[in-house]
Amino acid sequence: MKLSKISAVLAPASALFLAGLAASHAAAGAPSPTATAHVTIDAAAGASAKPSAAAHRPAAAAPPLGEFRLDPARGRYVAPFGSGRAVLTLDPRLQARLERTLQNYAVPWGATVLLEPATGKVLAMAEHSQAEPGRRGLALSAFAPAASIFKIVTTAALLEQGIRPDDEVCYHGGRSRLQPALLSDDPRRDRSCTTLERAFGHSTNVVFAKLADRGLDAALLRAEAKRFLFNESIPFARAVDVSKADIAEAGFPLANTAAGFGPVRLSPLHGALLAAIVANGGVFVPPVIVDEAEGVATPAPAAPWRVVDEAVAGALGEMMRGTCSDGTGRRAFRGARGPLRGVVVAGKTGSLADRPPLPHRDYSWFVGYAPANHPEVAVATVIANGPVWRVHAPQVARDALEAYFATRVAEAAPVAAGLRTAKAPAP
Repeated sequence: MKLSKISAVLAPASALFLAGLAASHAAAGAPSPTATAHVTIDAAAGASAKPSAAAHRPAAAAPPLGEFRLDPARGRYVAPFGSGRAVLTLDPRLQARLERTLQNYAVPWGATVLLEPATGKVLAMAEHSQAEPGRRGLALSAFAPAASIFKIVTTAALLEQGIRPDDEVCYHGGRSRLQPALLSDDPRRDRSCTTLERAFGHSTNVVFAKLADRGLDAALLRAEAKRFLFNESIPFARAVDVSKADIAEAGFPLANTAAGFGPVRLSPLHGALLAAIVANGGVFVPPVIVDEAEGVATPAPAAPWRVVDEAVAGALGEMMRGTCSDGTGRRAFRGARGPLRGVVVAGKTGSLADRPPLPHRDYSWFVGYAPANHPEVAVATVIANGPVWRVHAPQVARDALEAYFATRVAEAAPVAAGLRTAKAPAP
């Protein structure tokens, strides 16, 4: 359906859209979504109907987790844990490989996080700063703008409002920056037309701005951002920066933020969790880094909860696949060789530069998961380059996924019992 006037598709049709999307997924052999968004999905999964992270904090606070170190005798990372010691989920081989990658590229600031979507286990949290050698905690710091990674949130909100992946929008301009005039239809200049799905894969900014301007309001976008853990505390054994999303009331500032240009920050751990939510079919599984404890009780993991309907997550997953097959991530992932040969990756890229009077930093993002049809691992990489670029984030994320699959056979790891993923039904 071609729409030069996109307001024509912004009727409140989310229920019909989700039902239709569920039917198309079922016809294709994919799992059908639950009947209603933000509801308990499966008793075995332990997911809750409430979307707020604040409502899901553990009942009792765990002891503070100290600095990590590798215990050569055990071949595991350990850390002080209250009066005892914690053995961590970090994989020493992956951690070393990812740290070495960032060091070899001499990135001014950078971090990569790998985790298991189905369990929340953090496999690696690597970071490096050539510009600030003594800086620590980048993997948990919201030091970078979310840029186009925020389009995941915007897209989920649009889908819930009835916009379909194949709805088409005509536009002009907006390749690197947006202007208020671009939000208005101009039949004389709107010579380019694309679907929401392709706009996601190619990160077409003005399409998101136009759709958000006519289909979303501040309350809707703020609520969606909150469900995706923005402006919320992430339950974790170490303190994680809150990813702040300052969403304007209306007009161009709202549309600009929806397209990825607004005052929104994101930590690498949070970025990996965004990908994991999609991989899990819309369910957030809180991240875990303490595998077992010595001398103190091992903390029970926080319960998962549903963020978006499974149909919405499935549509997001398809768009993320397109990003890596023929969109902005294609150079890094299409036709991959070595350990990634035959592994389909789903993801989202982002890029944004600080503007004067701030010092020049050019940020590059990739968040994603693999294999796309049976997710085993989620990844997030952010690189802050100076005036001279060292490397793009998708390339570093590809190296991280290669490291993961070099020691694992793709599709071999079973999905956690009771948890639905983007492409794997619950047992």
